[in-house]
Amino acid sequence: MQTPKNVKFIGRTTDFSGKTLWEILGNLKNNGVGRLVQRQMFNRYPEPSYYRIIKVDALPLPSAEDDKDWKRRHYYYYDKSLRKCRVWVEKVFRGRHYPALIEIEAVSYKPDYRLIPRAEEAKLKAAVAATPLRERTAPAAVPFPPLLKTIIMDEMKQKGIELKSEPLLSLTEVLKQGRENIAKIAGEPSESSEYSDKNLSS
Repeated sequence: MQTPKNVKFIGRTTDFSGKTLWEILGNLKNNGVGRLVQRQMFNRYPEPSYYRIIKVDALPLPSAEDDKDWKRRHYYYYDKSLRKCRVWVEKVFRGRHYPALIEIEAVSYKPDYRLIPRAEEAKLKAAVAATPLRERTAPAAVPFPPLLKTIIMDEMKQKGIELKSEPLLSLTEVLKQGRENIAKIAGEPSESSEYSDKNLSS
């Protein structure tokens, strides 16, 4: 059979590159407890990141009937490597150690993990120790998007509320959300929604 000259790929592209977490840990002694694992997607950042395996629980093979996510159901009929596992890890993300253990289960089936060879562990840990802590500051409030600002101002006028200044969006509560958020409130409103990063180049 002659190979066609023009091949068109149909479907969703992926940035994943590696193995599922269970593919790695299930083939290691003691399920890989104590070993280091990386997500390939974290290589986009200049600072090193990794997981240190603390505890592993194997989970049953996936079942299309039991999964509520319709986007994944059809995969289960063709690929049994999508088996999940429940793993507790010490997480180092972008050079920052997390104070508490992190549980991984929902994303354990994604083929994006790589086992760090023991010969590379010391080098990776040294790179983390040499990474300066990132410092970011954000304004206490920023302007609303133009359309939303117009809607808010119209509603306030309809309610008879006098506008002494332009309404601003407070970032105080927003920046408290998310484990990865390291930004600190500068305390003064800004005319721009951009924040400064002292250690990362733009």
